[in-house]
Amino acid sequence: MDNTYTESSNEIFNFFSACDEFIEGKFILADIKIAKILRSISESNIIYDLIAESLINYDFKKEYEYLHNDSTEHHNGILTLPNNNQVIIPFAFSLLVEIDSKQINFNEFLAKEFPNATSQKEEYTVFANQIILPFKNAVKQELGFEDEEEGENDISTLVQKENDRIDRIEEEGEDLEDEEDAEYLDEEDEEKLLFDRVSRMGNIINDKLIFINKAMRRSNVELLVNALQEACKIKNLTILIAIVMALNEMAYKEKKLRKELDEINNICLEFYN
Repeated sequence: MDNTYTESSNEIFNFFSACDEFIEGKFILADIKIAKILRSISESNIIYDLIAESLINYDFKKEYEYLHNDSTEHHNGILTLPNNNQVIIPFAFSLLVEIDSKQINFNEFLAKEFPNATSQKEEYTVFANQIILPFKNAVKQELGFEDEEEGENDISTLVQKENDRIDRIEEEGEDLEDEEDAEYLDEEDEEKLLFDRVSRMGNIINDKLIFINKAMRRSNVELLVNALQEACKIKNLTILIAIVMALNEMAYKEKKLRKELDEINNICLEFYN
């Protein structure tokens, strides 16, 4: 590994670890694990810069349509990424952002892109091996780390690996439901994820302010969104909640913003439940 990365090695390995948590995890916490991957990217200047460079002039919707059609024609309908880091990195990152911000429904995406899977567990397993593992390996390769084994395209192979893992757990006398329940975040991690997710939703709202016709209301909503971002930056939960309440009062009647506001509300409710 290049010594250039030594001082940032913790941040880089946090990204690898977040990917591993997703790959080894369960569908039940997929949204939290995606948020952790995105947060680990934002905390690593080296990975962030690598991805930012890959996104220059990048059209995610166009690339997604191409990959979907190619997979339908050549890979039995299973979304398959080519062995090209310049394709994998921007696509996987953009996809995770779209899922995290609810612009893409994760359940619908899995059903559409992995039609041969017979359960959510199988869909999750294939997604982890077809998207997350290649993404992790592409970043590792670009940073000069060794690759891991790429994911298989055959769903039955992936599912068999998962079933073997479950069999090993059962043989050791562990309860699978208890294993799922044991996956949790400490309070500090939950707060970091809260601020990170709300901030990303704020970015989306900012992009949609052009849909507010009345100039005064648009200006007021923009001010609240900027304050929301600042509260996330300084990690002040009290201020954040107060701004969310004000934002709902001011902007919820704007239909173009309602989806994002609902998601911010859900993120906050999840944190307190």
